[in-house]
Amino acid sequence: MVYNNKYTPEKMVGRTANLTIFLGILYTSLSIVAVSGITSLSTRGYGIQSIIIGCTIVGLGYGIRYGSKACLYMATVLFGMLAAYFMYNFLINKSINSIVRFAFSVWAVSKLTGTIPVMARLKAKGSSPDRSSRYKDFFLRHTQHK
Repeated sequence: MVYNNKYTPEKMVGRTANLTIFLGILYTSLSIVAVSGITSLSTRGYGIQSIIIGCTIVGLGYGIRYGSKACLYMATVLFGMLAAYFMYNFLINKSINSIVRFAFSVWAVSKLTGTIPVMARLKAKGSSPDRSSRYKDFFLRHTQHK
C-alpha cells in the first residue's frame, strides 16, 4: 500500500475509524427520524432494527479508533453484509435509495479492507491509531476561546 506523505499509518486508521463512526451516526440519525414519524424514511427501510445497526457501527468505529483489530474485522463484515442486503433490495425494488446505500456500504468496505494491513503493522510495532478528530478539535477550540 502506498502512503500519502501527509497520512501516517496511525492517521489512516484514525480516519477510517472516523468514517465508520460518521456512517453509524448518519444511519442512526435517519433511523431515529423514521421512528419518530417521518413515513418517507420508514418506507425506505429505516426503523428500530436500523437504530441497533447504526449504534453497533458507531461502537465498532470507536473500537477501531482505540486499536481493536476485532472491531475492524467485524465492521468490514457488517458493511459487506449491508452491501449485499442493499444490492438485494435494489434488485427486488429497483429503488435509488437502495443503490445509494449500497454505494456507501461498498465504499466503507473498501476503506476498511485497506485499513486491515495498516492496523496489523500498527499492532506489530506497538503503536495505536490516531484518536484525534477535527470536529472535536474544532469544538474544543471554540469552547476554550470563550
